[in-house]
Amino acid sequence: MRITSRITLLGISAIALIGVVSAKSGFGEACDQANQHLDGGSYNLVTDCDATTYCASNGTCAYKGCRKDIYPFGYSGVSFDQLPPLCPSGQFCPDEGDQCLDQVAIGDSCQKDRDNECAEPSNYKDLAGFLNTNGTVCLNYTCYLADITLGQTCVTDNTVYTAYLDDGSAYAFIVSRDNCANGMYCDGTALQCIKMKRQGETCTGNKECLTYNCAADGKCGKAADDPIHPPAWQYVLIGLGIVVLIGGVMITLWFTHRSSRKENQIRLEQYYNEQIAYRQSIMSMSHAKNSLLSLPPNTSPDVARSSLYRDDSGWTTGTNDALLPPNVRSDSASGWSDGDGAPKERGLTHTDSEVLLMHTQGEHNRESRYMDAPEPRRGGRGYRG
Repeated sequence: MRITSRITLLGISAIALIGVVSAKSGFGEACDQANQHLDGGSYNLVTDCDATTYCASNGTCAYKGCRKDIYPFGYSGVSFDQLPPLCPSGQFCPDEGDQCLDQVAIGDSCQKDRDNECAEPSNYKDLAGFLNTNGTVCLNYTCYLADITLGQTCVTDNTVYTAYLDDGSAYAFIVSRDNCANGMYCDGTALQCIKMKRQGETCTGNKECLTYNCAADGKCGKAADDPIHPPAWQYVLIGLGIVVLIGGVMITLWFTHRSSRKENQIRLEQYYNEQIAYRQSIMSMSHAKNSLLSLPPNTSPDVARSSLYRDDSGWTTGTNDALLPPNVRSDSASGWSDGDGAPKERGLTHTDSEVLLMHTQGEHNRESRYMDAPEPRRGGRGYRG
């Protein structure tokens, strides 16, 4: 029968587990070697003992002395170094697992499908293939060499396994093995070796195909380990997708960064505006103070209040420039003085900027102080506050 896409071999494993689990006896408990047999569905050895023991000749279950698998069944929770040992080259572990035995010669008896129990020939590298073990094959419980060539008589071994479909229904799955050389199969009718068929050729069984896969359409399909080769357009599409993805990520990050940068710029502008407003407030208070101190001698307090706080005081720029409000006075109305004396004696330096809140070191390491510069009066003479 042919393999279809719906075939599964879970049934084989399930039956094998059932056969093992049914053995209840543990170490030291009674068993009977007469009850040993191969399971009809999976062909696993069934005994009265559990998975970690075998039925010894004294009628009790004993711990296994070897293993045929790297990770044997039934040893969960057991550390790897505590597992039974693997057999060395030239020996094999039988299904019972009692001890390692020497490989048997070609023509001698072997256990079901245990090709590794047969001694390998000197030219095993030329005969070895994926359908045999080191050029030997166990057919009908007998060791053979897989060396029969085209047209020669061959031996076949057809084994019926129980397989299951997705809906749980069971059917017979036949595996046919033979002793033909690599690249050939044994015809079940003529019992002669015939060349295997290439992919796409008509077939009736897996063994007829070089790929060992006779598809549901009756033609040899791809091998199970055949690599997938996508067409060129898929590479192009995937490449474009990667480029678009990277571009999308970069553009998204750019827009996000720009938005964040704008928010930070607004915060900085608000901060600097607040600082400038604060500075201007301080300067206004400083100008107001200095203006009061710079009034002409013998100025009455009422006139000073009128010039600073009242709109109906009657002053104009043409009548008295000295009483101008601080924001209306000229920019050169203030300056730096290096001492406490008159500006004229201390060498007053004029400036065109109102940014005069910082003070510097004067001569003889004395700190300078801010004070009004002399303003020109109508008579052309300066005055000192």
